[in-house]
Amino acid sequence: MPQQYLSTYKVEPASDSDIPDLVALWISAFDSAFIRRIFPDTADGRTWLTRAFVKNLGPRAPCEPETKVMLVRDAEGLPVAMAVYRIVQPGCDPSRRSWRARWPVFDDLPGLREDVLADFFDPMERTQTHLLGSRGHMHLEALGTMEAHRKRGYGNALIKWGNDLADELGVECYLDASPAGRPVYEANGYIGQDVSAVVGKGAGASMVRSTKVKGS
Repeated sequence: MPQQYLSTYKVEPASDSDIPDLVALWISAFDSAFIRRIFPDTADGRTWLTRAFVKNLGPRAPCEPETKVMLVRDAEGLPVAMAVYRIVQPGCDPSRRSWRARWPVFDDLPGLREDVLADFFDPMERTQTHLLGSRGHMHLEALGTMEAHRKRGYGNALIKWGNDLADELGVECYLDASPAGRPVYEANGYIGQDVSAVVGKGAGASMVRSTKVKGS
């Protein structure tokens, strides 16, 4: 008899005590050869991810987007799926939401290369600005599930949480999807966009979910 999984899961904010588990989750969730070039499973790569989660869970600088790190736990209380959302305010200076602003420094980490990171992040920033301009929106930057816990609806629960918040705020949602992830996002209201005017072949498919006013 196939194992049954819940259709809904509790989505909750991460805390500082979750950071080691979040790093392990990230490494497990984003395990393709392509992604491992950007986020290597090395001492330097894990140090950078640790710094990123410390930054994401800490206080934000004035005018920077607010970051929400949300997760779903297993029966033992360990994080098995997570989402990183950025809430971008209307009129936000693009430099305040750039990857160099939202990710931590890595000058002291020789295992990370700026050219590799720029090749990954810069095209997505161009498409985000092209599609949304200075409008307020939510940016789903990362959504991942540990390999052993996939196909159970965790990702859908995290996307629904973000959609509900976006509807409360009355804003659009933006993300860049992998080919494997695109159908899940389409099922949750995201629509692929033509960004050929600003990028060639990007790291992912740029997708936008339109503004929906909650209760309308």
